[in-house]
Parts: sequence; C-alpha cells; structure tokens
Amino acid sequence: MRGQSSRGFSRSEKYEDAIEAWCDESAIRFALDDDSVKSEHQWYLDSDKYTHGENYFCKIVLDGDTPVALFMLAVFNDDTKAHLTESVVYLDTLIINPTLRNQGYGTKIITEVLRHSDQIIRSSYCVFISQIHKDNDAAKNLAARLGFHFIYTEAEKDNYWFDWVYPASAAERYLNYRNSN
Repeated sequence: MRGQSSRGFSRSEKYEDAIEAWCDESAIRFALDDDSVKSEHQWYLDSDKYTHGENYFCKIVLDGDTPVALFMLAVFNDDTKAHLTESVVYLDTLIINPTLRNQGYGTKIITEVLRHSDQIIRSSYCVFISQIHKDNDAAKNLAARLGFHFIYTEAEKDNYWFDWVYPASAAERYLNYRNSN
C-alpha cells in the first residue's frame, strides 16, 4: 500500500470519480456530514489556517493501482496544542472503498499514521483526535481496538459526534481543556 497526495485532485483525477462514488449513504452520514470529498478537501485548501503537505494532508491510499481509501488529517492551529503540549492531529476523514471494507485496511492505515507521525507531520509527540458519529460502530470499534479513548463532556451527551483521543494518557488533559471552553 502506498499513499499519494496532491495539492488538489489535479494529480489524482483518475481516482476522483471512484472516490466520490464511495460516498454512499453511510460515508456521507459518518464521515462527510453531507459534503463531498472534493468540497471537504477544497475547504482545507481555501482556509488561511491550513497548507497542504504541511499541516493538512489528503491521501489516496493505493494497493497497486487500486484506490483503497481516502483519508484527511490536519494539525490543529488553535490553542489546543498549548493546553496539551503535543502536536494535536485531527483525523478528519477516512473512507474505505466499499468493495474492500472489513479487510483490515482501516486498521493498517490508522496504525501507519500513528506509528509514523514523525515522518508525516514532523512530530513524534502527537495527540490524535478523531470525531466519530455515535452510530458508526465500525469506526468506534476500530478506535477502541487501536487504543483511542472515548471522551465527552456532560454538555455533549446528546450530540451525534464524539471525540476519541490517542494516546489514552492525553484523554484527561484533553477533556479538561474541553470542559474549560
């Protein structure tokens, strides 16, 4: 498996239609919140806070020439980092090719990101945060299996999206930060 990144979809146009087609009802509900992959990616590119390849990454994961997954991650640029002392990486979107789901690709991808954060974002001291929809059992099971810790504030108990934090040792500090805001 290898990742391919690009400034926009221009270098990856041959995969664009296939990836948008993966956005079935569950992907839209659980990953994109009614946005398309392209519009989600464009939001980051248009933001003053993010620069692709520096603090925002959009990767198409390939197995040979077959697109397996798309994932996006961003390094927080707000005061969250100051409260946690590590780089804070938001695992934004992970969509697995529907024909390849339940074959371990999600586990492999997230494990590689966790293991090689020093190469990806040039920092080995990271806290990873993933917001997971309350009904997305596959993502919740994956997060728990990989050592993410589920957190929420009492005010958020009726939300649809909840934070999962890795490593678990950062969860209490992150929860304290969330409670203070």
